[in-house]
Amino acid sequence: MKKLLLVILALFTLSTVEAAKKPIKIIFDTDMGNDVDDVVALDMLYKYQDEGTIDLLGILSSKREGGSVKFIDAMNTLYGYPNIPIGIAKIYPEENYVDTATSKRLNYADYVVANNTYKHTVKNWDAIPDGYKLLRQLLAKEEDKSVVVVAVGFSTNLARMMESKGDEFSPLGGKELFAQKVEKVVIMAGNFAEQRAEYNVRKDHFAAVKFYAECPVPMYFTDYLLGRTILYPWQCIYKGYNYVENHPCVKAFEYYQQMPYNRPLWDPTAVLFAAEPNGGYASISKPGMVQVDFKSQTFFIEDKASNRHYYIVNDKQRAKIIRRVEEITMRLPKCFQK
Repeated sequence: MKKLLLVILALFTLSTVEAAKKPIKIIFDTDMGNDVDDVVALDMLYKYQDEGTIDLLGILSSKREGGSVKFIDAMNTLYGYPNIPIGIAKIYPEENYVDTATSKRLNYADYVVANNTYKHTVKNWDAIPDGYKLLRQLLAKEEDKSVVVVAVGFSTNLARMMESKGDEFSPLGGKELFAQKVEKVVIMAGNFAEQRAEYNVRKDHFAAVKFYAECPVPMYFTDYLLGRTILYPWQCIYKGYNYVENHPCVKAFEYYQQMPYNRPLWDPTAVLFAAEPNGGYASISKPGMVQVDFKSQTFFIEDKASNRHYYIVNDKQRAKIIRRVEEITMRLPKCFQK
């Protein structure tokens, strides 16, 4: 009897350990080509995939510019994950195309892929699916409440998901399918302490309003002020990405702004919090509603009945985040290891 109990206990322990090791399924929604911190976030996702922490199901671009998906495809191919599917927001407000105040920074993805020779996997760029359609396809295949959506760009794809109808992938409407398959959304957006519009909200205002109001699952915001206080050291760009000549991450940083400069870790914090939810990198606010006014300013209003939260970090956690991001990004990708 004692031996039987020991066997049962051993099997239970093994199953518990295996469950703990189960990769977190992530769909990444990015505005690759705007702020350069997206490239660090994407590098981190590949490294987490290398170690089995996550299963990166797909990458959505909330930018219509072709350079965005070409940059992502070049990165997928370089890091040894050429088959990760890519989607793109094919229709969104005209204002997202041009920002005269930051026109150069809007185009680093276009510049990098146009001025360097990288291997690509995608053969027909016009065949890349609409972002919300790919999202529907990916979610339909997964188990209930098994996917974490990490959103670090505009809410364009996600808002269109909310209003989508049943299709060849699922008879469910977008909101219902999202509620069934998604565990939570970790989103870089908003500015809850200053009276100013945050970029990701402002660039597709109505999509943000719609998604924040209608998202049927818990949302966790890493806002502008949190990322602004955590700087990625410029030295990591040259030390961490020197395993290939003209690494896309290096070229992106060099074009975005004259080196050397440290860059706030807005988007990488969203990846970190999603991939390592129990890492002790932040605390969670009380629940509340996220409201967006007509100027694209965001307000967090405490509400016990809500399932929206935002991350809070102290100085010790900021230092811990920097150390962890440095450690991850300085690591050699699995496909380059001998």
